[in-house]
Amino acid sequence: MKSYTLICFFLSLSMILFPLVSVEKATDVISREFFNEETNESENSEENEQEISTVKVASANSNNVTEMSLREYLIGVIAAEINPAYHEEAIKAQVVAAHTKLEYTKLHKTDAIKNADITDSPASHQGFLTEDEQKEKWGENFKSYREKIEKCVDGVMNIILTYENEPINAVFHAISNGQTENASDVWGGNYPYLTSVQSAGDKLSPAYKSEITVASKEFKKKLNDKNVNWGENPEKWIEKITNTPTGMVKEIVIGGKRFKGTEIRSLFGLKSSTFTIKYNENNFVFTVCGYGHGVGMSQYGADYMARQGFNYKEILMHYYQNSELI
Repeated sequence: MKSYTLICFFLSLSMILFPLVSVEKATDVISREFFNEETNESENSEENEQEISTVKVASANSNNVTEMSLREYLIGVIAAEINPAYHEEAIKAQVVAAHTKLEYTKLHKTDAIKNADITDSPASHQGFLTEDEQKEKWGENFKSYREKIEKCVDGVMNIILTYENEPINAVFHAISNGQTENASDVWGGNYPYLTSVQSAGDKLSPAYKSEITVASKEFKKKLNDKNVNWGENPEKWIEKITNTPTGMVKEIVIGGKRFKGTEIRSLFGLKSSTFTIKYNENNFVFTVCGYGHGVGMSQYGADYMARQGFNYKEILMHYYQNSELI
C-alpha cells in the first residue's frame, strides 16, 4: 500500500514539474528570439536613422563637401536664414521648410552637386553657418540664440511638407509686399502649393520699404549691352510696366527692349521686384516694397502670425497651400 502511495506521489509530482520545466524552456527560447529581434530592429533603426540624418553639404565657394548630421545641418541653416529673435513658432516653421527644401533638392539634384545633397548657397538652395560663424555673427547673444534654435530644431526636425506624396519646393523670403507671389508669375511652371496669399503683417516691418537713386548716366550704363534704343529724353526711356496681380513688376519696357522685373531687380540690386520708377532731376528713383522673391513663406509674416497666436503648423498651411505635413 505504501509503495502504491509513493508511486502515485512521484507520478503526480512529475506531472507538475515537467510541464513547468518545458514552459520555462519554451519561454526562455521565445524571450531570446523576441529580444534578439527587438535588438536587431533597434540596431537597424539606428542605422537607418544614421543614414537618413547624414547630410552632405557642398561649399559654394570651394566646392568642398562636408558631411554632418541632419540636426547640425538644420541648426546651421536656421542660423543663416532667419532672425533668431523671431518667435519660436516662426522658427519651427522655418525648420520644417528648410528640411523640406533639403529633401526636395535631393530628389531634383543636378549634376553640379552630384557628390553632395545640397549647397550652402542662399541663392541656389539655402545658406549655412558653422558654429564658429554663428559665434562671430551673434557675439554675446550666441548662447541664448543657439539654445533657442536647438530647441526649435529638436521639436520638429523630422517633419516635412509634401504635395502628392513628394517633398515640396519649400521656398521662402524675408518680407513680401503684403501678399506673396504665385510661383508661376515669378519663375513659370506649375506649383499648386506656391500660390499667392495675404501676408499683411509684412507692411509693419521697418524694412518693408526701401529706395535707391540711380543717376541717368549710370542707369544707361547698366543696360548698354542690352540693345536698348536710347532717346534724348530720359523721361521717356521707361515706356511700359506690367504688374502681377500683387503689384510685382512682371515686365518692363525700356527703350523698346522688354525686360523681366526680376532682371531689373538683379541689375540694379533691388531688394525685390515690387518697385516703381520715377525720373527726377536727372535721376531714376526706385521705390521698392518687400525683400526677396516673394514666393512661399514670408519670414516676417510668419513671425507676425506667431505673435498673433498661430502655431508653426498653421503658419505653414497658410503659406504653402494644398500641401501636407508628414
